[in-house]
Amino acid sequence: GDVKFHSLDFHGYSDLETMNEGSVVSTFLSNGGSDSTWIFSHWEAVKAERSKQKLNLMHLEDYGIPYGYSPVLLASEQTLEKQPDMVRRVLAALDQGYRFCAENPYAAAEILQSEGKHPSLSDLQFLEASQLSIGSKYLLEGDVGDEDEGVWGRMDLERWTNWVDFLFDHEIVLDRQGVPLPRISVNAKNLFTNEFLPEP
Repeated sequence: GDVKFHSLDFHGYSDLETMNEGSVVSTFLSNGGSDSTWIFSHWEAVKAERSKQKLNLMHLEDYGIPYGYSPVLLASEQTLEKQPDMVRRVLAALDQGYRFCAENPYAAAEILQSEGKHPSLSDLQFLEASQLSIGSKYLLEGDVGDEDEGVWGRMDLERWTNWVDFLFDHEIVLDRQGVPLPRISVNAKNLFTNEFLPEP
């Protein structure tokens, strides 16, 4: 069937209760605002499980939807050209942060709670459960000795190409008049770079 996408506002993220709770599952979805929604399983599914709320999880790949990358960091070409050392330092710091979180999930949860200062971060046991759920995903998995094993942030052209192909095949990429753009208008290899990441 057709795939329909809606803005985050459509799914309840403009709602104060949802923002404070940090989950469309425990607010918008359970109140009948939607029959389904895209969640982050290491956050909202953990939250639902802890509150004994049953979810029927559907995996995108089971419906022919390739997984892209999330979250992503954006930088303008101008920043990359004029401040490459700053970009490298920022990514090196993020690399250290992700490694710390992967190796220290309980400490990471405590830091998130103390520095985040948001109502959705008030339950330390939930934050710990979330960190334990996602911690193994922070760094790339691979066979021992693989070049990318334990690396953070590295992106793959095939994954980007599959994602962009899907978006165009389903006419999700539109111009300002709502007309689908031709596939040739986006070259997937121009959407990302691994150039500024720390060496593995």
